[in-house]
Amino acid sequence: MITLSVSAQKSNDTLAAFQYFQKGNSLLLDNEIDKSIVCFEKALSIYKDFNVWERVAECYIKIGENHRQISAYDESRSNAQKALEICRQNCSETTILEALAYDLIGNYYLKNNDYKKALEVCRKGLHIKLTILPNKHLSLGRSYELMALIYEQYEDFDQALTYYEKNLEITKELRGLIHEYTANGFNNVGAILMEKGELEKALQYLEKGLSIKNELFGSSHYQISTSFINIGIVHKRMGFFDKALEYYQKAIAIRTNLYDKNHRSLIGPYHNAGLVYHNKKEYDTAISYFNKGISIILELVGDSHNFTAHSYSNFGDVYLEKGDYKKALDYFIKSHTIFKTNLGEHNTRLAIAYNFTSSAYYKNEEYHKALEYYNKAINANQKQDTVKSLQQNVGFNDFFDLMTLLESLEGKAKVLKEQFKEKGDSRKLDFSILNYQKADSVINEIRQNLHNYTDKVVFAKRTKDVYKGAIEAHMLYYDLNKNRNFLISAFRYFEKSKANTMKELLSESSAISFAGLPKETLHYEKELKRDRAFYKSKLNKEFSNKEKDVNTTLYYENELFNVSRKQDSLTEILENKFPKYYQLKYQNTLTSVEKIQQKLQKNTTMLEFFSTEDITYVCTISKNNITVKELSTPQLAQKIASFRKAIIGKNTTAYKTTAYQLYKELIVPVEDQLVGDELIIVPDGSLWHLNFELLLSQLDTSNNFKEQPYFLKKYAIAYANSATLLFSENDHIIDTSMNKEECLAFSFSENNTTATAKNMSMSVLRATGDDLPGTRKEIKAIAEIVDGSYYYGAEAIEANFKNNVNKYKILHLALHGVVDNAHPENSKLFFTKGKDTLEDNLLYSHELFTLDIPAELTVLSACNTGVGKIAKGEGIMSLGTAFQYAGTKSLLLSNWEVSDQTTPELMKNFYKNIKAGMSKSKALQQAKLKFLDNATVYNAQPFYWGGFYMIGDTAPIHFNSYTFIYWYIGLGIIAIILLSLLWYRFKINKTENQ
Repeated sequence: MITLSVSAQKSNDTLAAFQYFQKGNSLLLDNEIDKSIVCFEKALSIYKDFNVWERVAECYIKIGENHRQISAYDESRSNAQKALEICRQNCSETTILEALAYDLIGNYYLKNNDYKKALEVCRKGLHIKLTILPNKHLSLGRSYELMALIYEQYEDFDQALTYYEKNLEITKELRGLIHEYTANGFNNVGAILMEKGELEKALQYLEKGLSIKNELFGSSHYQISTSFINIGIVHKRMGFFDKALEYYQKAIAIRTNLYDKNHRSLIGPYHNAGLVYHNKKEYDTAISYFNKGISIILELVGDSHNFTAHSYSNFGDVYLEKGDYKKALDYFIKSHTIFKTNLGEHNTRLAIAYNFTSSAYYKNEEYHKALEYYNKAINANQKQDTVKSLQQNVGFNDFFDLMTLLESLEGKAKVLKEQFKEKGDSRKLDFSILNYQKADSVINEIRQNLHNYTDKVVFAKRTKDVYKGAIEAHMLYYDLNKNRNFLISAFRYFEKSKANTMKELLSESSAISFAGLPKETLHYEKELKRDRAFYKSKLNKEFSNKEKDVNTTLYYENELFNVSRKQDSLTEILENKFPKYYQLKYQNTLTSVEKIQQKLQKNTTMLEFFSTEDITYVCTISKNNITVKELSTPQLAQKIASFRKAIIGKNTTAYKTTAYQLYKELIVPVEDQLVGDELIIVPDGSLWHLNFELLLSQLDTSNNFKEQPYFLKKYAIAYANSATLLFSENDHIIDTSMNKEECLAFSFSENNTTATAKNMSMSVLRATGDDLPGTRKEIKAIAEIVDGSYYYGAEAIEANFKNNVNKYKILHLALHGVVDNAHPENSKLFFTKGKDTLEDNLLYSHELFTLDIPAELTVLSACNTGVGKIAKGEGIMSLGTAFQYAGTKSLLLSNWEVSDQTTPELMKNFYKNIKAGMSKSKALQQAKLKFLDNATVYNAQPFYWGGFYMIGDTAPIHFNSYTFIYWYIGLGIIAIILLSLLWYRFKINKTENQ
């Protein structure tokens, strides 16, 4: 009876303990932490009395979890250690409780900046879970997230990304897509991709997370503000500062509405807004935001935390820009002292802090100290187990962060160059050039790991500064010894800075086409590209609506996201299983000066420019010579903008003044190097907006536009993105142009009832009357010269273009165009609106990337087709760029809105010259000159005829000749006549003989 009574009492007590435990769980979920702890402590006390040790350990874990949630990390760790000791002493085998205890202890070390200890402990927990849990378990996902957080602090972003992706995969499967944790998983992956520099992909993940949060919480939740901050950071890194500020201000508004103005959650948005104002050169405003952030940080964590060190770096950077070097150095030294204390001697943050310190010494002309700290930065960036001397062969994998290494190497090169200028020691210049070469190797490695168009363009901005310094160093050496090899080396850096995104995209396209891939794989790759373009177009359409359909938008976002992931998987498979594909895709071969000179005609000179804010380098290459000169070009971009404005506004005085001024700055210094009467110009930066043909070699006082000394009168001019693209060896490409028809033409019509019949052949168009509207006059003018097909009215739709675009030598598109400078990939051409259910009749640049357009020439006579955003270190991002990627050899583009009244005559003369066998640049030059000869006083101004320019391959187009058929017909007729005469003669003779 006594035993039964004790057993009954134990049963009742353990039931009460279980009820306390369950109540504690409920309160924990409701975030009532204090009450939850009380319940778990009561349950713990009962379980301990009856030696139910596994339950005791579980209670300690739950109490520790409660303390973790309120940031009481010491208490959390203490309870986790008690749980761990109980498990070790009283459990016969390893349990999940040990793993959970390790999670809490690891989290304690993580929050106290002891990342090495955190990693050691969390690995133990992960190992236990992998042993006893299924592959897809929420607790396993939590361990993956912890591991990712630790690696993120180490700034080992590759490892962090791997663990965040594993966590996201588990969360999506077990919790579903529309869940808070899933949204956070997308945000985590997006944030790491952002740190890796994969900005376009990062934006996809972050926007995916935001769309889920909007559906879950509405627009004013704290979680929404977190997404706003991350998306703002991506826009900031892309260079869209106003867009970034818009997101930061939204985040600040949400958080100040939820909390007071000194809440810890405002540190991030204050910090980021300050950085944007710094980029906008509004330094005082930047400092005011940094002050708001640092006051909260100091109160929260004191002056020895990593957060504090980051803030000190921000202050130092602003004061550096303001020219207060002493104040900047004070902040930078504080920053790297904290990082070294907290993180040790080998980590990315310390390396970055050392780079900042070096830059302050450099700007203060303390070159010896600057060099010392750049070397420290390189050493800090090396992983501890691979540290080697700078003379040894150090591999890219030996470093934590290649972007930081690039900063250090470029900084060293600049310092050594300045030391040479200061003391004339040529060894300093040798070492400067060596460091630029190392920096270039790092650039090549980083580029290979960037897969998105936007990421490549953003990175190109960074590389431009490196190449500028490298060119200057080589020119200094050339001035020392006049060795031609240094000019050739300088030119290589000209080329390295040109159109790298296009080179890489074309290399990838070439690799896919010519690496022997299975047809099924190629078909799948094309399908993915097509699907990506389709969903992106649909999203563009949705976002343009005033009232967006949330469900439709979410569907398209999901599909676009899935397609992007499939593309990543396919690329990984191709690179591993088809090494030839990988080799072709990542070929980094630049054309040589020798090859350029072999391919240049004797009458042609190439001018390649490298432009900075105040200095422009120009390289001239002719058949037997190469020169590089440094030109002083202050306010070049403003002068070119004035030049364009004067032409478009028909301001005669302003045009003539700027046209002559630009001629003196850009042409006169190299005029004696120009050989022959044809030029190939490779512009850079704002020079892409300059029509060189319209420069004036003298300042003529008359207002007679027909007699002005245009540069056009001396030279036929064509443009190129880079010499490498223009003179590339396309030996593997089979020329099928002779099998193609001559010309495919489209003209836009607002009214799709213009014609309901099928397309019209050029020969039929020739026979129509002259009373044609607008662009149809233009097409009729060229129909007099070339054969082909013409789509207009209801037939001028996008589907007809896509179905026929690869069958013709020449494409002539008299369509309206819109250039999106913020997002060049969304620039578009308008086809006729109709009942086309397959296409939206808006042809976007990103769609052109998926097409195969192997035309000899594409003429885009729409408005502003050659205008676009100038991407630093990349070139102009116009509609023409997309056509070139699709395979078009050359383009005729317009630099401003063209006139319907004068374009038909200009085009007719151009096509006559093309048909006569002239080179494309010569054909355009002669067409313009002929137009000018016949111009009236009203249309002789450059606005009416000078807007078009030629880009790409200038070789003549070979047309199919049918002359031999006429010869055969003629000979046949002559033979018939001769035979008839002979027969007649025979008859006469026979009659006479009879």
